[in-house]
Amino acid sequence: EKMDGVLKLQIMNVCKYLYLSLTVCLLMGTSLWSQFVEVNADLDMRRLSEGERQIFFSLAEDIKNYYLNTQFASDVSDLEIVIDIRLVLESVSQGGNQTTINAQAIFVNKEVQPDGNLKAMDQYFYAKGVQFPYSRGRKMYYNTSFDPLASFLDYYAFMFIASEMDTWEYMGGTTFFNRAIEVASLGKDSDWSNGWDDRWKKSRKIKDNQYLRSMRFHYFSALDALLAEKVDINIVASHMNTFYEELQTLDKKLGSNKETLHFLKAYHEKIAELFTALKMREALELLKFYDHDNKEVYESHLKN
Repeated sequence: EKMDGVLKLQIMNVCKYLYLSLTVCLLMGTSLWSQFVEVNADLDMRRLSEGERQIFFSLAEDIKNYYLNTQFASDVSDLEIVIDIRLVLESVSQGGNQTTINAQAIFVNKEVQPDGNLKAMDQYFYAKGVQFPYSRGRKMYYNTSFDPLASFLDYYAFMFIASEMDTWEYMGGTTFFNRAIEVASLGKDSDWSNGWDDRWKKSRKIKDNQYLRSMRFHYFSALDALLAEKVDINIVASHMNTFYEELQTLDKKLGSNKETLHFLKAYHEKIAELFTALKMREALELLKFYDHDNKEVYESHLKN
């Protein structure tokens, strides 16, 4: 009976994998070596005057091209990351020959669904206190020295790459979390320090949450095991048992954790299916209380 449940999951997973592989291949025609294959950048300029809006005629496209055409890591490829960026421009101020922009931003990773639409996934970053100098038509270039706008984009690139690498290898994203922390440290010490202390704390907090990072690795490893030519149910069960143990520890030590809830919001249905197939009712009971927003999903699986 357990094997039947896992077999159903395997068939669903293979079909989804084949569809996503085809879609990503089409997307990758736009970028052969960047870590990002699709970027949707949107500017909210409702708070600006018509004259101020003219300054930013190419900014959204420039941000998109920066991500698509920058190689953030020469030794990491095939990540195929899709993201949405919403930049809310709050004000424009003039000082001498310099125009300063104050803004907020939201960064979200996406996944292509079987119907072709993009669904928000588990990485959600809200940035306040965004400040940078800008001039009409200004271009951005990737380098290691601090630049208020380019380094802001670099920081989130490294955060997305780090989280993605954690799904490929146990704690595989540590190097990139460290790079995000380094960028934030440069920002804190710069003349454009606004908001960088919060970003520095955020990247350290996520890097140090070893329980969630382990959960993500073991969840995706369980899915990979379902794609194997010959499925070993013990490997799938081992990964999901470790996932459950890490969730128990996280619940005891950190309690309600925003990043964990974002992760569960994105993947709770598949996680519940796995635990149901493996007859891991205790895990579903814990999720029912920990992830209260999706309580009904876990309860429906407990009734099976």
